[in-house]
Amino acid sequence: MYYNGNESLTHNKLFNFIVGNRGAGKTYWSKEWSIKDFIKNKNQFVYVRRFKEELKSKSKFFDDIAHKFEGHTFAVKGNNILIDDEIAGVFMSLSTAKINKSNAYPRVNKIIFDEFILDKGFYHYLTDEVTNFLDLYETISRMRIDVDTMKENNVVKVYFLSNAITVSNPYFLYFNMKINPSKRFQHFGSSDDLLVELVANRDFIELKKQTRFGKIIDGTSYGNYAIENNFLRDDKTFIETKTGKSIHYFSFKYYDRLYHIWIDFSEGKYFVSKDKDPTRTSIYCLTQSDHSPNTFLTKGTKDRRIKEFIRNYQLGNVYFEDINLKNVFFEIIRLFLL
Repeated sequence: MYYNGNESLTHNKLFNFIVGNRGAGKTYWSKEWSIKDFIKNKNQFVYVRRFKEELKSKSKFFDDIAHKFEGHTFAVKGNNILIDDEIAGVFMSLSTAKINKSNAYPRVNKIIFDEFILDKGFYHYLTDEVTNFLDLYETISRMRIDVDTMKENNVVKVYFLSNAITVSNPYFLYFNMKINPSKRFQHFGSSDDLLVELVANRDFIELKKQTRFGKIIDGTSYGNYAIENNFLRDDKTFIETKTGKSIHYFSFKYYDRLYHIWIDFSEGKYFVSKDKDPTRTSIYCLTQSDHSPNTFLTKGTKDRRIKEFIRNYQLGNVYFEDINLKNVFFEIIRLFLL
């Protein structure tokens, strides 16, 4: 009934994104798989969270699963994960991963990145988050090629785990992964080496619906997320394609991507799109890294056009061509209002 990732393993992909019902057992399965692989093959793993504060409870890592492995001992010492007094894994936080660049991890064959999708709240994604993760991956995996056979050995695979918060996260956007919410397994990337699995176990769903809490939230937006595995933040309000009468107004550049603002004066609506960059456009940048010739670096709302756009966003007059754009602009607007 609970999640079993063995079927996803048969796809043999490098980066695996497992997005499933809250409480479906994604983390539990990843721990069980990692423990079994170490006991049988001595393969190690790295368990990643975004911030070191999220690892404060690491001493309890084995509390829910140790009983399944009678005759074996489990412990956590510092950032080392010990099984039978041997190092089986390592805890890492993505925010401090660069400190470990000089370390070697020749026996690591898997990375578990738990809760890779963030919800609204105290924590935020790291600046240039995906590059930070790719640096961490490169540090752990190195170049594992046998110079005689020119084949890779003991390839490091990644399992990104999350509840179904939103498809608008840095990883799906970075790799241009357009998710089909009705399809369980989806492959992406030029080498077809990115896998997304949307977990929706019907037995688990029906059982959860019968609990007292499940009955309370059944039919609500939170119930659709926590039980049915629908993406919590991806409602379709304010999703609309720009009209033929729309006139380009200006553009934003945010983490090297361009977003274009249009106005239909007859309807009094603003539209945000990713169309091909219009000619003779004013481009505003929100970060120093995006600032380049022929762009304006701005950190406030003093400019008249930006002030008008923010006000219309707050009034509900701004529409987006898709869910990704809408969710990206939550962050863009937040930066303007800081």
